[in-house]
Amino acid sequence: MTVIIAAVMLFANSPQYPMFPRELEIAFALSAAPAHVRDGATVLALERTGYVIAKHGTNAFTCLVSRRGGDVFPVCWDAEGTRALVAVDIADAQLRLEGKSSAEIDRIISDGYAHGRFFAPARAGISYMLSPMRYRIDANGAVTRTTSNPHLMFYGPNLTDADIGGVRGSFAFINKVGPDGMIIVPVGSKERDTIVGETQPLVEQVERAIGYQSK
Repeated sequence: MTVIIAAVMLFANSPQYPMFPRELEIAFALSAAPAHVRDGATVLALERTGYVIAKHGTNAFTCLVSRRGGDVFPVCWDAEGTRALVAVDIADAQLRLEGKSSAEIDRIISDGYAHGRFFAPARAGISYMLSPMRYRIDANGAVTRTTSNPHLMFYGPNLTDADIGGVRGSFAFINKVGPDGMIIVPVGSKERDTIVGETQPLVEQVERAIGYQSK
């Protein structure tokens, strides 16, 4: 995919919510998914009014670049994740537009789960985070790169590592305990090397856009 490079803009005057040129945002979002899913996936992109549909898909998957709390990474949800969990990213953006702080947003979303405004996945399913790109952006706009091994995520609401015999960094583990908890399954080293090689041109474009400089 050919990507046009342009200066990144800010959402709701917050450097933690960078807005990418449309083509770059689509490519960044789709990098989360396996190749056979990308062409048919719906893509959401962040604009000044919140998330909008940037690409209408033909399969059940929805890909987007999540930015919650300055944690910037692409993710691609199946039908159940689209139904249950995409709403949290959309709400997060709307709350940011209203001027809410990250701490306030976290409290509102936690309360939303407790009172049924948000809900956990109701059946088994998968989400993809196959991109090697993940960044942390602080309130001052400083960008750091987060170690991100491409991985698969299976819905595990309220499960713990003890429930699945998980150990962080091993074959499988729980990312966090809660209604949006996931069983994380990293890809193998051969698959990771292939992904890193294939995405390097896109990585360079994303990092130029957000002003990341490797130390």
